[in-house]
Amino acid sequence: MTTASANNLHSIYESSFASPLILADKERAPTFVPAIFREPVRLAEHVISSSIIVFDIDQKLGEGYDGDMIQLEDVEDALIDLGLEHFVYTSHSHTLEAPRFRIVITPSRQVYPTEHDQVYAAILEQIDDFLGGRMLRALDHCWKSLSHCFYVYTAHPDRKAFAISFYNPGHPADVDEYKLHQSSYGLETEYKPGASRKASGGTGARGRSYQLNRIVGGMITSSTEDEIAKRLFEFDNTEHAGDEYFRDMQYSRNRPRPGESTEAAARRSCKIFAKSHINSLKRKLRKQDDIKIVNAKAQSKEPMPTHDAMIKFRSVKNQPTKKGGQSALMELQVMSGEHAGRHFWHRFYGDGNHPTAIKISKSIQEKISKATNTEMQSLMDLINAEGHIVHARIKLNQENNGFPSQNEIGDLHLTTNRTH
Repeated sequence: MTTASANNLHSIYESSFASPLILADKERAPTFVPAIFREPVRLAEHVISSSIIVFDIDQKLGEGYDGDMIQLEDVEDALIDLGLEHFVYTSHSHTLEAPRFRIVITPSRQVYPTEHDQVYAAILEQIDDFLGGRMLRALDHCWKSLSHCFYVYTAHPDRKAFAISFYNPGHPADVDEYKLHQSSYGLETEYKPGASRKASGGTGARGRSYQLNRIVGGMITSSTEDEIAKRLFEFDNTEHAGDEYFRDMQYSRNRPRPGESTEAAARRSCKIFAKSHINSLKRKLRKQDDIKIVNAKAQSKEPMPTHDAMIKFRSVKNQPTKKGGQSALMELQVMSGEHAGRHFWHRFYGDGNHPTAIKISKSIQEKISKATNTEMQSLMDLINAEGHIVHARIKLNQENNGFPSQNEIGDLHLTTNRTH
């Protein structure tokens, strides 16, 4: 057993984690303990402090993941978004079907035993905000141990082609800042699916992955995986031209493999991104079939946070814009959850308006048509949806350029809908 220091995380990575040891028997591999001991005996009570932060992802087939296992690229996206210096490496038992890997993060200072749990829990909670709550389910409980021993980067000879490790620069995890969170995430609670990813606008390398994830959410109920991947690739090449997300080499997923062109690597990365986010969203939708319809009186008129709920199409009014463009204002009512009874409005745009506004409106109208099983050829055919109840994402648009915060339809889920 050897111990490691986090004085220079990149040096640690280069010395022991950049290339795997190919061993049939992992017991022959060197190990490290992310701690300093007052006595040369590996016991928790002898730990003075921890010098690096390690999380062990240990996923196994047949444990209810339903094709939604956490991938190395998912973790890398989150850590880069958070700006944390880190490296990630696959373990000896890693397979493509059941990814197993370790996450190593450098702290701003030594982590002492009395603060270990709070600091680890806060970091875990912040990462899991980006991963939809999936990391807690996949995490080995060894992170709670002060003296746990880990193997360095090793690979079985039969699986060496699948071994991966990568380092990304960033800032150290601010120990004192994480202590202020007073988090207990994962210390006693079990995995809770459905945690929302915060839409801070700064996620995914200056917001790019958040934009792409929104496209997935908008297409998941009405498009195939290949169609979604194609749309993501087109959007990235057009809207992010010159700064494409799937060609950004800071993400190891985007880097060409031996014999692979940059173009092929970008397309492969896009398909992986699409599959991962589709599986995550589908998992959330599985629990929506038993949503209870509630006829209630609104308790507030304040804007609601972004959330999913059953909504009812109350009325549609023809309201041309000041410039004479076609426009319809739809009134909606929340029919489930804590905001049941609340009303909000969504404006649709037709001919005579900006092409982007028309395109977005047509997309949502097509989903309403599918969700309510009603034919809609023109803008005012939205009237045909009156009285129908559907499951939707209610989006909050924050105050901007003098316009107050307000709600509108963000997406429609076609799996849980009711007629009049």
